[in-house]
Amino acid sequence: MQQTLQRIRAAIEDAEERQRKSDRVKDLLINLKAIAVDAGNLLDEVATLVLRKQLMKEESHGLRAATKKDLFRLRYQCNMSRVIHTPGAQTRYLIFKLFEAQEEFDNDIIQGILLHLGIGELQSTKILADFQSAPLASGKGSKQMYLTRVVYYELYLSRPKDRIGVIMREIGERTKYEVRKTCLTLESISTYRKKSRRLKELNARWNDVDKEMSRFQFKKTESYRRSTTRERRETGPFPNESMVYGREEDVNKIVRMLLSSSSGPEVAVIPIVGIGGMGKTTLAQLVYNDPRVTSHFQSLMWVSVNGKFNPAEIINQMLSYVREGSHDLFQIGLLQSQLRESLLGRRYLIVLDDVWNVDEDEWDKVMNPLKGSEGGSKIILTTWNEAVADITRTFPSFRLEPLRKEECWKLFKHRAFADGTEDDFPRLLQIGEKIVDKCQGVPFVANMLGIMLRFKREANDWLHVQESELWSIDAGENRILSIYRLIYNHLPLHLIACFAYCSIFPKNYEINKEKLIHQWLAHGLIPYNSGSSFELEDIGNEYFKDLLMMSFFQEVRKPDDRGMAEFKMHDLINDLAKSVAGEEFLTLGEESSTLGQDILSKTCHASVVCSSSSILTPEALCEAKRLQTLNFLSPREDYMEAIPTVLATFKHLRMLNFSGSGIKSLHQEIGGLLSLRYLDLSNTLLETMPATICGLCNLQTLNLSSCIELKELPSGTTKLINLRHLNIDDCPRLAGMPPSMGILRRLQTLPVYIVGPNFETSIFQLSSMNLRGKLKLKCLEDAKIPSGNNMIKVWMKTREFSSLELLWQNDGCKLDHNRSRQAGRQVDGQTDLILVDSLTVSPSIKKLSINGYSGTKFPEEMSWPRNLTELNIINCRRCESLPPLGQLPVLKILNIQGMDSVVRIGVEFSGEGDRPFSSLKELSLKDFPELRTWRSIDSGEVFTCLEKLIITNCPFLTTMPWFPHLRDLKLSKCMQLDLVWSVSKLTTLSTLVIDSFPQLSFLPKKLVQNNSHLISLTVTSCPNISSLPENLGNLTALKSLKIEWCHGLDTLPSGLKYLTSLENLEIVDCRGLICLPEEGMEGLCSLRSFSIENCLNLTSLPMGMKNLTSLENLMLMCLNLVHLPEIFQYLLALRSLTIRSCEELTSLPVGLQHVQNLQFLEIHRCPKLMELPEWVEHLVSLRSLKILDCREIKFLPKGLQCLGALHHLSIIDCPVLEKRCEMKTGEDWQKISHIPYKHFGSSAVQHRQDIASTTQNP
Repeated sequence: MQQTLQRIRAAIEDAEERQRKSDRVKDLLINLKAIAVDAGNLLDEVATLVLRKQLMKEESHGLRAATKKDLFRLRYQCNMSRVIHTPGAQTRYLIFKLFEAQEEFDNDIIQGILLHLGIGELQSTKILADFQSAPLASGKGSKQMYLTRVVYYELYLSRPKDRIGVIMREIGERTKYEVRKTCLTLESISTYRKKSRRLKELNARWNDVDKEMSRFQFKKTESYRRSTTRERRETGPFPNESMVYGREEDVNKIVRMLLSSSSGPEVAVIPIVGIGGMGKTTLAQLVYNDPRVTSHFQSLMWVSVNGKFNPAEIINQMLSYVREGSHDLFQIGLLQSQLRESLLGRRYLIVLDDVWNVDEDEWDKVMNPLKGSEGGSKIILTTWNEAVADITRTFPSFRLEPLRKEECWKLFKHRAFADGTEDDFPRLLQIGEKIVDKCQGVPFVANMLGIMLRFKREANDWLHVQESELWSIDAGENRILSIYRLIYNHLPLHLIACFAYCSIFPKNYEINKEKLIHQWLAHGLIPYNSGSSFELEDIGNEYFKDLLMMSFFQEVRKPDDRGMAEFKMHDLINDLAKSVAGEEFLTLGEESSTLGQDILSKTCHASVVCSSSSILTPEALCEAKRLQTLNFLSPREDYMEAIPTVLATFKHLRMLNFSGSGIKSLHQEIGGLLSLRYLDLSNTLLETMPATICGLCNLQTLNLSSCIELKELPSGTTKLINLRHLNIDDCPRLAGMPPSMGILRRLQTLPVYIVGPNFETSIFQLSSMNLRGKLKLKCLEDAKIPSGNNMIKVWMKTREFSSLELLWQNDGCKLDHNRSRQAGRQVDGQTDLILVDSLTVSPSIKKLSINGYSGTKFPEEMSWPRNLTELNIINCRRCESLPPLGQLPVLKILNIQGMDSVVRIGVEFSGEGDRPFSSLKELSLKDFPELRTWRSIDSGEVFTCLEKLIITNCPFLTTMPWFPHLRDLKLSKCMQLDLVWSVSKLTTLSTLVIDSFPQLSFLPKKLVQNNSHLISLTVTSCPNISSLPENLGNLTALKSLKIEWCHGLDTLPSGLKYLTSLENLEIVDCRGLICLPEEGMEGLCSLRSFSIENCLNLTSLPMGMKNLTSLENLMLMCLNLVHLPEIFQYLLALRSLTIRSCEELTSLPVGLQHVQNLQFLEIHRCPKLMELPEWVEHLVSLRSLKILDCREIKFLPKGLQCLGALHHLSIIDCPVLEKRCEMKTGEDWQKISHIPYKHFGSSAVQHRQDIASTTQNP
């Protein structure tokens, strides 16, 4: 059957190429695939049955096959008498490994090790003699079994009660084994006949198809081989972005539209229209990032619509740009209100990419909260459908034309000859020009064909593309899709299946590369090659990079702290994947319930995308008996209801994804999915898992990351002998590891390991695993390494870890809810020193964190990883000195925190060598309570790249080195004034924060003098500072000035007026401030935001504020102002005014009525304010009015009826006003009835009317 299956798959490969020419071949291909799936399932069942029998046989002996590497380690393990004298299966296993090594060790060595086990000389001599004469037969009389029992009884059964206890346990274990063995035997007998019948049926079906195939003379296809004359392949983790040709004028035209003025209640919409692949999204991206655009608009928002037009999702995406916090609401009214409020006073640009919607009602739900926007706000949408443009545009459609031939040729040539060797291939250039002619100016096609032909240097390969019949298909989307199919047909065969599998993802879905590779592996799409030295995951990564390089994927998110990157497929690529995948792949939504049995009978891979109202597993899906992939992609809290159906129906599942669901428990029947290779339960609420999951002997990937309630793993986890990836990252309640994890020798991914006190959970379990990637070792206080034992160190040298985190008992371990620990532990600095020295030797580590190390120093001969880019040393409170780190050549980020015993940092910190810290860009020193001095070598070649420095809570630090290129500096809670004088010597600062210096009375003038290019200055929590330096005006580049909690400050310098670049000024809680300088405000011509809060002695504002002609936002809070100055008629750019807790204020300034750009007005807790004046009707741009806790305001002015732009009114804690505004019955209702969104009291009462009728009263 295995050979037959290989023949079937070969025929499928040939039929894939020929199916487009013949419907009969297409039908034949469907039958071939069905036979291949059924044959694969049958072979998998047989292989699983054999594997289960083998596992049960090994279980009966309590043994596992041991590798020679394991045997060699045993000599070290046997020195640990505390560990070895732990009775149990693990000890029997280790003893067996010892005697299996008898061919490598002579009798003296074995007898010595037996003595370490505590067995006397006479007994050990007798054991060896009996071993040599033991029978060679297998089973109970074998040498291994004999010796295991002899040593075990000698060790543990010296007392009668121990003998009785062990005998009883052995009887119980043997009984359980015999029961399971009998059940498995009966299962084998009952299934043998079924499998035999299925095999005969498959052979009959194959014979029928084979006869049909003979008519077409199918051949076995060979994998595509790249030409030996190909150019050198580019290196790097990601391909370079495609260069853009011929769109400069298009960009300029759209930018001119965006910068043009517009008026009226409708926000201007510019549609970019063109067929797929023409570059609409690329053009929108170029415009979106154009400096002219980014400087003109205050807020920019990019929303990927991608076909499905969901107003709630679109508004949620917009809110994520302008509002902090989570944005997963679905109440459209509340979302609209939040968006309207968030965009008040802002000039914004929104890009809606890939819009298909032609439903005007749905479009209005998005547009209504945007109507009446700030003048100049714009929307760009990209679409292939002119009908979409017709219902949305206020500008004429911008139809994106094809590239000119010469530009298209430049793009193609750049991709096909990336190294500039085109002159060496004149024949290919001739063919290439003809290929470009057929691209008809579609850049996406030219780009992908160029990439595809990059590695082909034979003319026949290029001619095959030029002469392909796919060029003859009618123009439009179908033709482009067919051209993509041409590119697909030239993929190597191993990539074709991997790409087709990607059809399981819906459009716009963000694909995690590692998860996708693990799914390829689960379905056997990465074939095992016994002669290869590469792991299957490495091969899969190469597959992915090949597809990425050919633009089948697009990167949308750079790698995060976990090293995870996200990718998407272009819509047309997604269409291609679904086209080539055929009926084996299916995406189910609400409409899927109408699918027929004929389709589902062929389905092998399904994704379920459920809305909140749709059923979890559509009933029709249960007819998909061949289902191997079930991918639940929508978060639902009721996924538990789907589990019984899944477990009862889909017995051949290889991949099951419940990630992000609300499941709290997993049914024990999960153990029945014996073919399962990939199980994703990440981001769920599981607390435990059933023991039956340990029966999934084929499982390769188990993802439990971010299961925040998970408390433990099943004790039998080590039965998952094929497990390669166990992700338990971000499981804070997980208290420990299952015993004997070292048995899982294929395990590569284990991001967290919690060290235990026993050998079964000790750090030595790691030495049998093939781990790589990321590793966090928690609770290292329980780790014990005997002196002279280098086992862990030798193992670490061979590991390829990119990130390593070492945690002793600290905040991390205190989170273990289910683990009892002593309040304090006995500090063992020597053991910790050995651990640090042993665990940090992996040369590939790029990020290293050491947290809670208890040694007084780091090992003198410690070899720090040379590839380190980020190092965190935290809470090493007994350590008296810092290690020499200056010679780490690529270290960029260094964070050292919680070093209670360090008194000085000297030249030893730089290490021996030239140019210490030559790559370091960010340095942070926090919580050094005893640090006095920090000195470095007297050279300008130290810290040459340092740009950012943070020093926090170093109360006795008086000095620091000179940093030649430092840009950002923050000093916080450092107390000593000498440190501030040290800062004055710096000359390159652009950002400076001085925080919590209680003794500081002034800022040194030299600090200002030497840093004239300072852009941001913040002085906070310096209560004794009485003034700012007079030469503050020299900071002509300063854009932000913040002064907070400086109670001794009584005035600001007159030099303030020279800060002509200042855009943001904040004065907060300066209670000694009695006035602002009259002249100081005159020159602040660039000031856009001014906030003054909690300055209780400030009773007036200067008239000089009338010169703030660029001011857009003004916040006045907790001031003893009786009245506001008549300056507002000059503040014509003002868009937002907030007045809070000004308890003496009695009226609003009359000049405010002339600020016709004012859009947001909030008056909060002004108890003496008597009225809202009638002249409010002149605020024609006002969009939001909030009146909170102003109880003396008794009525609203009639002028509110004239404010057609007013869309949001809030009246809260104003009982008289609230009464007068009651719907239809209130005396002021007619004044406000036209306002769409109204909030009264503590609850939001929303009243939405169609914008077209805003001027009408009900």
